Amino acid sequence: AAAGTGGTANLTEVSSQTPYEGTQHYRFEYAFTGSWAGLGLNMDNWGANAPRDFSGHSHLRIAYRGLSGAQTLTISLRNGDNYGHTLEVGPATGAYTVVDVPMFALTAGSTVSPSAVREIDLSIASNTAVGNGAVFIDAIELVNVSVGGGGTSAATMARANALGRGINTSNWLEAYWLLPFNAYPEVSRYTRAKVQALRNAGFQTFRLPVTFERLGSTTAPYTLNFNHIAFSLIDSMIVWANDYDFRLIIDNHHGYPLTNANYAAEIPRLNAVWAQLTQRYDHLDPDRFLFEIYNEPTNEISNANWRSVAQNLLATIRMNETQTHSVLVGASSWNSGPNLIAFTPLSDQDVIYTFHSYDPYYFTHQGMSWTSPAFFPPRAFPQTGEIAAINQIFAAVKAWGDNYEVPVNLGEFGCSTEADADSRCNWITALMNAINANELSYFYWDAISPSDAFGFFNDGIIDEAHAIPCFAEAMGLFAGPTGANSVVSDQNIRVFPNPVSGLVTVESDENGAAFQAVQLYSLSGQLLYQQVYALEDGKKTLAFSMAEYPAGAYFLAIRMTDGGMVMRKVVRQ
Repeated sequence: AAAGTGGTANLTEVSSQTPYEGTQHYRFEYAFTGSWAGLGLNMDNWGANAPRDFSGHSHLRIAYRGLSGAQTLTISLRNGDNYGHTLEVGPATGAYTVVDVPMFALTAGSTVSPSAVREIDLSIASNTAVGNGAVFIDAIELVNVSVGGGGTSAATMARANALGRGINTSNWLEAYWLLPFNAYPEVSRYTRAKVQALRNAGFQTFRLPVTFERLGSTTAPYTLNFNHIAFSLIDSMIVWANDYDFRLIIDNHHGYPLTNANYAAEIPRLNAVWAQLTQRYDHLDPDRFLFEIYNEPTNEISNANWRSVAQNLLATIRMNETQTHSVLVGASSWNSGPNLIAFTPLSDQDVIYTFHSYDPYYFTHQGMSWTSPAFFPPRAFPQTGEIAAINQIFAAVKAWGDNYEVPVNLGEFGCSTEADADSRCNWITALMNAINANELSYFYWDAISPSDAFGFFNDGIIDEAHAIPCFAEAMGLFAGPTGANSVVSDQNIRVFPNPVSGLVTVESDENGAAFQAVQLYSLSGQLLYQQVYALEDGKKTLAFSMAEYPAGAYFLAIRMTDGGMVMRKVVRQ
């Protein structure tokens, strides 16, 4: 047993204080100074005996009671230096609670096999650095449990497969922090032109976060104010989805907090919100328009309690619709992947499960003014084990979906604009490799904010010339004609010699358009050279020297006078 540096921990087997079963149970008393305390139950006599085989059982059952405040009991399996996933058991409780933890969730995609387990590790996680308490543990056993749930309708599986490459309309209709200043919503943050430009870049799905719960009454009957301008902007997005042929997820975002203490009392309000939303949007084509019931329930609510909320909201949606819409649902702890693989699928075959990934958090959120505390220090990526950790959780989420025959989507991911350029490129490459390896649809968070956010369009201008090349390449953006801003065929543009050591020439053929701008970028998105022409110049040939640049690969972004764009890779030898 341990409780971090400077803490105290004491594990005893006692017969007092009413065991769950039999005559004895464990009492773990702790006082921690580093947000953590824990204990390990060793089963191989510290390496002297063979590991235990758990593979013939579907769940690990544990009974517990105790903890203090917002503390949470977690569990993981271990085999020597190899660890499985850390999963939530539950929050503080005054009475013994029995929890069945899926064996699959503890081990899938990890370095621990259920056939070779040497230790069960139990930990107390806390939002505060300093804390204390006691927890009683009893009846740890291997069981086989039929959990139900799982399986997906053919219609919803087809819709999930069609989501593809997506984007969030971030910091717009969910920006509730602007409400006290009468500045909500920022109407022009996403316009028809901007949405069309994002669609032309190659995004197939838009996730539309809206702070619905804050656009109505907080007292019964919880009436939403459909006269608010936010609903007119939602209607505009619906029109644009049809006009530009993309899918739209109507997402209840930044709602009022749910906790283990208040969730039951909050269910009637949330049911009322979704009854109204379903009635308003039920007419929408379910193959194009989807719902998401609640963004990122935090670690203040357990998976089990959040599952109760989600099941209620799904029932409300089904009761108020005349055609079945697919609904996105994540797990607690901010839609985390580890909590999703510990989540038992709902009894509804038209659910698409979603998770979010901003790992490693102190890298992806560095330098931001709005984190707590503000301005995490600079941090490079990758550091030892970080890519492997990303790959492990993505593989586990994919395996969880396959196991229950349900689709899984990556609903949010993003990387701080304040990180160094090479690390940002390393990170987006690692994330997209994990996404593609596990065949996930995905929605990037906040592509257009140029600073203090996650954007990858320089100056917030949505076109190929302003997209950071490594982001565009990793996500496959601007890969082909998608509308008004078509991509020029490479056959119309010559770049020679390539590789180059000195002077490079860019030339448009006699049938091609003239140049409007030619820009050279590093792979990390730094603008190195730019030449801009007036329309009347009719310039079709340009030569410039690359001798001053280090050996390596670069991107040429070439804008044509007819509005077309082309990207060419150039190698400086």
